[in-house]
Amino acid sequence: MNQMEIANPPKSIGGRIRQSRKACNLSQADLARRIGVTQPAVANWESGVHDPRRLMLARLADALHTPLDWLAGGDRSALERDKHAGAAYIRRALQHVPIISMETATLFAHNQKIDPHTLAEDYIPVTANTDTLFAVFIDDEAVNLAFPPASLVVVDYSDNQPQDGNYCLALTPAGPLVRQWNEHPRQLRPLSSSQDHEAIDVSEITAVIGCLLVAIRIL
Repeated sequence: MNQMEIANPPKSIGGRIRQSRKACNLSQADLARRIGVTQPAVANWESGVHDPRRLMLARLADALHTPLDWLAGGDRSALERDKHAGAAYIRRALQHVPIISMETATLFAHNQKIDPHTLAEDYIPVTANTDTLFAVFIDDEAVNLAFPPASLVVVDYSDNQPQDGNYCLALTPAGPLVRQWNEHPRQLRPLSSSQDHEAIDVSEITAVIGCLLVAIRIL
């Protein structure tokens, strides 16, 4: 990282993680593999959904060849600045993202002008910088290492151009599936504890419905 970047850091921890990662020419998935977490965890940190703990910050600093004090310094998220986490949570701007069925989500493969609120079965509060969101439950053995059973994933349906290593919701001949996007070769890959699941060639999918923004485990 050059001196200009160090002297003018982003204000948030997530912004500094993103800047450091890009300076190392790493995708979110690359960084996740280096520190032993999932790509959605890195995405959550960078988008400010929550901040990594101090021990994880140390691992991030080592993986990104970045001074720990620089990575941890500057402005923290509202959650970390506030002495009482509950008060900080209430103060943060929230969106109520509609939860829809996986079958209903296929409608967005062909029409992004649909209002997901008209299809909502329930809502989940999420902090995000876009309002083109819906959430779906996922219980798929093919990605159970990334998304345990009863995971709720928030999808940005305006973003249908996933980057290498990102997770996306795609419409395939087998129906809508969440998979990891891989550029070389261009495939949708599973991440499973079972060896029974194969990658899907991108040429076989009908459309990318959207990219995953946040994953939430519902207990």
